[in-house]
Amino acid sequence: MEIFALVLLAPATWMALAVLLVFAVGAAWDRRWPRVAALVLSGAAVVALSQLLNPLLGAVTSAEEGGTDSSPPWPCRIDGKPAEQVVDYRVDLFPVVGFSCVLSDGSSYDTGRVPARATPLAAGLAVAAGGALYASRRRPGA
Repeated sequence: MEIFALVLLAPATWMALAVLLVFAVGAAWDRRWPRVAALVLSGAAVVALSQLLNPLLGAVTSAEEGGTDSSPPWPCRIDGKPAEQVVDYRVDLFPVVGFSCVLSDGSSYDTGRVPARATPLAAGLAVAAGGALYASRRRPGA
């Protein structure tokens, strides 16, 4: 399942960017600049989101691979971390998207596989795109 999502993520990102680019060119042709700004910010948010999901899906995929050398999961094998005490992994979604390894005592540590800067960047770009889209839909004098 994870490999399927990983294989589809890159083409879906490129298709979304192509569609946003076509709409942005059409809006620029009509000189609707707030709409162009909203579409460009949306494209940047899509790129930031793919920068979040690519390493996350890669870490989950490598952790889910079975076999004789599957414990502890590969993303949890970090020098200086207690890899022999790892019992599971966890995907953190809030406040920052990340991949954590759960230890036998219940504590966990972040593997650093997912760049921490990508979560606030994607959220900020999405909010800015929503604001620009709202501004482009407002009619003067209404």
